[in-house]
Amino acid sequence: MKHYFRSVQMVFSSLVLGCFSLAAPALAQEEIAEQSPGEILAAAPAEHWLPIPLTDLMVMTLPDAADGSKREAVIQLLPASLSGGHVRNVRTFARTRWWDGTKIYRVARDFVTQFGGNPDAKKLPKGLETVPESEYYNAALGVKRDADMAALKAAVDYSNQYQGTEIQPLMKMIYENTGAQKVGFGGGWPIGSKTVDGELRYYPLTCRGSLSPAHYDPPDAGTGAEMSVITGEAARSLDTTFGMVGRVIAGLEHLQNLPLGTDPGGFYADKSEYTEIESIRLASELPLADQPAYEYLASYSPALLQYIEAHGGYGNICTVPVPIRKVSR
Repeated sequence: MKHYFRSVQMVFSSLVLGCFSLAAPALAQEEIAEQSPGEILAAAPAEHWLPIPLTDLMVMTLPDAADGSKREAVIQLLPASLSGGHVRNVRTFARTRWWDGTKIYRVARDFVTQFGGNPDAKKLPKGLETVPESEYYNAALGVKRDADMAALKAAVDYSNQYQGTEIQPLMKMIYENTGAQKVGFGGGWPIGSKTVDGELRYYPLTCRGSLSPAHYDPPDAGTGAEMSVITGEAARSLDTTFGMVGRVIAGLEHLQNLPLGTDPGGFYADKSEYTEIESIRLASELPLADQPAYEYLASYSPALLQYIEAHGGYGNICTVPVPIRKVSR
């Protein structure tokens, strides 16, 4: 146990020292205030842009639009170390190409776009896990969030004290009124916590763009065959109610700009209105030339706080998405 704590301390120290050394070129507050969000990201140290592993990406392809343009959405899954059975099931569905030919059958304005098993009633692939509601939570999320937020605070304190900046801490810029006791970023993901049955538990926050599995009757929280992509800003009401397995990081417009369903809840009244899914593939299984590459701004980077503040106004932690950019492979 002593060795474990020592290794955690060494990792934390390296993060803090990295932030300190990279904070040296930080601009004075007067200059920062004049920067646009895009300028802040452009000025962020290259070392603060971290690669999203190819193995955590999926590509969802819809039929071409009426004008012949391609319609693809890139999905980032929660990494295995921060997730459980739902994400493993999602990988199984993609690997077996089970979603190919299934339909988008619900589009509710500023809420969800839903697709998958219902109404196709396809035979499920072998090897799926029965996932209990307890797997909406993951202790590793809390470890990652707390380590990144501690490193961020140390870097900001150093920059403010020795370089004359006035970078605001996260909780000075957001409000949290949707159930989480404490929020923060870890590994590029917004993460919350709350006390359940006397125990503090951690969970990924359901922000706009999140991929959420349908919920069945307890203790079965659903296989993941049916999925909703959250397209509205009020998605936080779904935290720990339907779970969260990933997020759309590119091409969300192709899923939210579909014709709205006219039946209650945004379901399509007629099957002729469904949009067929051509394919959902694990990015690692695509030809090399088609494999996407993305980076995210590190949760311990002071530029993250500057970026949020530069948007002006305040909101909850989901109001300003974590910066993600496409890069050449």
